[in-house]
Formats: sequence, structure tokens, C-alpha cells
Amino acid sequence: MTWFATALDETAADARGGLVRVLSKDGTATAGAGVYLAGRSLLTCAHVVNSALGLRVLNPGDPGNVVLDVAFPVLSAAHTWLARLTAWIPPRSKRQRAITDGTLRWDGDLAVLELEGDPPTQVGPLRWLEMEMGQQVRAWYGGGQAFSYADVRVASYGDGVGYLDGQLSGAAIGEGYSGGPLWSVADRAAVGLVMGRIDAPDTAFAAQHTVRRSWGRSWQSVMAELRRAGAVPEPHLAALGAGPAAFGVDESVRDMLVGPLHILLGDPAARAAHAGALAVQLGLRAPVDGSAPSVEELAQLLGGTERALPTLAESLSPTVADDPRGRVELDRLLAVGRVTDAARLLSVAEHRVLLAKLEHLAVSDPGLLHRAANAALPYLDLPRSLQTTRLSPSAVPGVLRELETWHGDGSPVPEETPRLPALLRVVEYVAAETGGLACQALQEWGRRVSTRLGVHASALHERRADAERWSRRTAPAGSRILVELDQYAKDPAGHYRCSVWRVRPDGSAARAVTGTERPRTGKEIAHLIRDAADSTDDGVAMVAVSVPPDALELPVDEWDGAGADEVIPAPLGEDFHLVLRCPKLRTRSRTGDADLKRRWRARAQSPPLVADHTVGGRAGLIGLLKTTHRDGARVYLQGSPEHRGELLPICLVMGVPIVLWDREDRGGRAEHHSGPDGGPPLTAVVAEGPVDELPERLRHFRARGTAYSAGAARPSLVWEDAGLPLPDELRLADPSRGTEQAI
Repeated sequence: MTWFATALDETAADARGGLVRVLSKDGTATAGAGVYLAGRSLLTCAHVVNSALGLRVLNPGDPGNVVLDVAFPVLSAAHTWLARLTAWIPPRSKRQRAITDGTLRWDGDLAVLELEGDPPTQVGPLRWLEMEMGQQVRAWYGGGQAFSYADVRVASYGDGVGYLDGQLSGAAIGEGYSGGPLWSVADRAAVGLVMGRIDAPDTAFAAQHTVRRSWGRSWQSVMAELRRAGAVPEPHLAALGAGPAAFGVDESVRDMLVGPLHILLGDPAARAAHAGALAVQLGLRAPVDGSAPSVEELAQLLGGTERALPTLAESLSPTVADDPRGRVELDRLLAVGRVTDAARLLSVAEHRVLLAKLEHLAVSDPGLLHRAANAALPYLDLPRSLQTTRLSPSAVPGVLRELETWHGDGSPVPEETPRLPALLRVVEYVAAETGGLACQALQEWGRRVSTRLGVHASALHERRADAERWSRRTAPAGSRILVELDQYAKDPAGHYRCSVWRVRPDGSAARAVTGTERPRTGKEIAHLIRDAADSTDDGVAMVAVSVPPDALELPVDEWDGAGADEVIPAPLGEDFHLVLRCPKLRTRSRTGDADLKRRWRARAQSPPLVADHTVGGRAGLIGLLKTTHRDGARVYLQGSPEHRGELLPICLVMGVPIVLWDREDRGGRAEHHSGPDGGPPLTAVVAEGPVDELPERLRHFRARGTAYSAGAARPSLVWEDAGLPLPDELRLADPSRGTEQAI
């Protein structure tokens, strides 16, 4: 019993909010119970999985990557979710051997399942404490019926196992209870899992027979098993494992918290007031008799309970506003919190307010949080949850949780004060983009949080000014997206692996998508590119696709990125400035890079070269590019595929940055291939405007051709901007280190 868990009544919240029902293979019966851990992870017994699959209950064999039906009784025992087996710890004897049916006690016997989708919001993780002898605990049948509870006492505990005795009234632990949590009603926390029961022999009942005795594995031994197997599903669950402190906090962390707490809350009356307020915020019960928890017990709570430390700091912050020493000790307390997984950045109230505001904004502007994060954190690769350009309200909690873990920016701060956390910087950019009363509310929220964290006001004002300048930006020319396609020898024809980067305003790049784990179709790749390039900015994105030398004829511009529910086609070449690159060919010349830079600088002054049958083949083109067109930056190829296949590599090896050709040209007079709707032929596209506007003119040409007849031009454009980084350079870069080391 702890100060934060006293005065609880029997109707307090129970474990059914995290109870899981594991169904049989045919979905008609309850195989056993389980418990929700965190994220998408569930925990149950291995023998429950065996039972669900129709196998021998104590079979040690790993069933593999099987999928089970599970339900959450807090919602409905009938509605099911799919969960895949991800970790298997078989039932075993002390000597690591298989066990036979009828064995009364065993080790191991755990299974971790992963939901195939996010859990419903009504399901939440339980609080866990260590099992101790004498605890009164409660278990439920896997179906979770309210009447199915069985009350037992931990009559004996040792070696990770608690033997549970029940009275001869009410329900008894039996079939279908295994894998469920053992819930201490007094502590309002789970302390272990139900594992089995001790049955009387199948003979006439005698006074010597064991009655209503079952057994469970303690939470501390469960965590030890999961750690040994490398199966702890979430990093922060490690803080809930076995340890000397009641709340599962390491002794060294607790000791570091005790010092500042003694100075800040040495007065028992002040400690009682702040601890009582903390208990209310955390949903715990506390005495009302004026008593105070010990400093050590408070330290245990702060180190092992999510958001407890920032919530206490929120309460303490006003009291140290005019107390320099108190501010120093509060900063020490927060610094210790940054090394624990449980503390988090925001208090309970701060998190609740911000989550509500961001979810509301995601309804009206799904791209806002993505835009703001990109602008606020230009030198960091965004977390996976923010890599999509449009966020639904249901995705906001995950984004917020990830951003809380990110460190402050690298800008200088005055007087050695804490840096502004990344999350607060993103909030400033969201506020600036939103405007009006919503902006003022978010800015006031940021001011209060930064004050509580001890961030100097000037640091916040500087980031706020940056955000306001960004919000007044003019429409950009368009983002720049770099794509690399590759194909392995065993990959299916027409399938490629791809990586995608976004180019930042300063020319450095951040990886947006890694799709190299498997080959993908053109449509799948178009989806990836569109997700990375889609933006609410007014400009048209430049998408530069690096391809192998044998893939230069790929119709990448025709790959359609439209979703299944979209009625308007979305070929990449019509929505973006889709261009090709082939840097591998340039490596075949010692002067290839220098030639490219020279020709690129002269692109506006040098005339285009039409390379048709009159150039004299391969040797003739080499001669022209060495003499009269030494600085030439544009080549328009005409002729059959064989003719292009001979001349195109020469252009790229010799550093020609802009090469245009018609994939439909079969060797006829391509200059007569009309444009869409009888418009100007492709040759006119080359000469009718400034060279830097060629990608946009070509986009118009393609977009107008959505309905034109077969045989019309299908242009491809190599556009080797000498200022854009190359994929090889990007793979060697570490963009998290900032511009001085990013490519």
C-alpha cells in the first residue's frame, strides 16, 4: 500500500480496460485471456495460443507467424481484431526442457501479439506493480463479463511465482482465465498474469485435497522473461519491470530525484499539497488526512509514472518564479526526467490541451502539422508519423508522442538556459500559420510550457519571429524531390526499388521514403513519390528521378499516382516537373563532372543541338560536343530507338545536362509529330521559351495530351541540375547533424 493508492473503494477502475479475449481458431469459443501492453502489443500465455490453435496446451513448438482473433471486452466480446504472434517463449521446466500435460508448475509460457491496426481508443495500458505476498488480487474470465471476477490472495510468493488461494464463495479461477492480469484492487494496478490452477485428483474428495488454489507469474518475472528473449515490445515498458522501487524506477534515478525534492518540498505541508494535486492529475487517490508522502515515495512515482514529473513541475513552477535557488533545483529535477522514459515532456494538462487543439486543426487543414514541422525542423528527418503530408485527427496522438522525444534545436541560448524543445518550435510554426484566436491560444500555451521548462524568453521570441516570417512567405517555386530507382538481378521485370529525398531550402536533403526493401511496380512508386511531393504550396514540385543506364526509356512520367478512390488520373509528368537523371554514365569520363558544371552554367547562352541522322552517328556527335558545341547544354535527339540508344549515352557521359527525346519516335520525321490537340510539335517546346522554363512547358505538353491519339509524342527529359545532390552523396550524409555536414 502506498500513499498514492490509499482510500480506494471497491468500485475503482479495474483491469478490464486492458483485458483481452483470445478466441479459438474457429472464433466460437474463448481460448483464454490476455492483456494490452502499449502501442499495438498484447501479452498472453503461450499455452493460450496453443489452445486457440487447437494444439496440445503445453506444446513448446513455436507456431510461427500465426494470426489470431482477439477481442476487447471493454467494448464487445463479439467484435474481433487480428493480432499476429511476434514473440514466443515456450513453456519449459527449470532445466529448460519440454513439460508434459499434468505438470503443476513451469517457467516461460509467454507470447507477445501485435495488432494489425491501432487499438480502439477505449483500450488503455494498465499500471503495473510488483507482486508481493499477502496482496488481494482479482482475475477475470477472458470474456470479461462483470460477474466472472475471481478474488484470490497471494498466499505464497517466491521464485517469480505467486500461489493464489480463493475462498469457497464466488467464482474460482478456471479455464479461460489464463493470460489475464492479476489486479490488485487496493493498489489499482496489475501485479502479474494468471498461469494455471492446482486441481484435486480425480478421486473422491477428501479433506487433504487442495481446493481453489491457482498460480500466477509475477510482473517482475514476466519482465525478466521478456528481456531475456529480447521481446519487450515498447522501450518504455522496461521502466515498468522488476526493481526495488514500488513504481519500477531504478534506484540511481530515484536517488537523483530525491535531492532536488528535499529542497523544493522539504516542508511536509507543501509536499502534501503538491502531491495531492499531482494525484488528482494522474487519476490516483490520495489521503485527505493532511499526511504527506515521503520524499522517497514521491521520487518513485516521478521516475516510474508517465507525465508525473512534468505535472509536478507545472505545479511547482509558479512557486520558484522569484526564487533563483528553487529554479535551479527544478531544472535539476527536469534534467533527471530527461533520462527516464516515463517522464515525457508535457504535463497531463499540457498534453490534453495541445492534443485537443491539434486534432481540431487536423480536421480543417490536414497538411498543417506536416508543413509546420518541415519548416520548423529543416535539418532533421521527420519522424515516420509525419512523413505523410496529410494527417487525420486520429494520427495526431502518435505524432505528438514522437515529437515529445526530440531534443531542442541547436541555436544558441542565453545564460546557459535550456534549449527550446522541438515540439514547442513546431507549435510556434503551427500558430503562425493558423492566425487569429487559435494562434494566440497556441502561443500562450507555448509561453506557459517554456516558462515551466526554464527556457529563456528571448529564445522563444526568436523562434516565434522565425515562424511569423515563414508564415508571410510568398508562394515558392515548388519543392524539389529526388528519387533513385534501382533494380536487382532477381527482381521481376518492370519492378524497381526506390528511395526518395526532399531537398531543403538550403540545398541539403532529408530522406522521405525508403522503398528499397522490395521491388515495386510503377504505380506503387508513383504513390510514394506523390506522397513525398504533395503539398499545399502553390508551386509545382520538381521530381528528379535517377535511373540506371538501361532504364532511360522508362515511361516514369506516365506512372499514375492516383489513389483507388480518385476519379481523375494523376500521371507524374502532368502534376510535377518530372525529369530523369543518370549520374552513373557520367562516371565513365574523367572530366564528366567538370563538363556538366561548365555546360550547366552556359545553358541560357548556348543553342540547342538537334541530333538526328545527319550528325554522323556516335563519332560525329562526339566531334560536335568537343568543338562547336563544347559548351552546349541542350541536345534534342531524333531518330529510331537504336539511334537514340547509340547517342544518348554519349550526351550523358560528356556532361550534357539537358537531353530531350520522343519515346514514340520510330525513325520517321519526328519534327512532324504534332503536340496535343494539333498544337505545336515537340521540337517547338524546346525553342519557344527560356531554358529554365522547359520542365514547365513540357508538363503543359504532357497534360494537354491526356486524350490525344496513339502515335503522338511521348517525351522524356534528362535534366541534370548541377546544384542538386546525387543519391550516392545523400546516402553518405547524416542530415541530423545540420547544414555543415548535410548534403
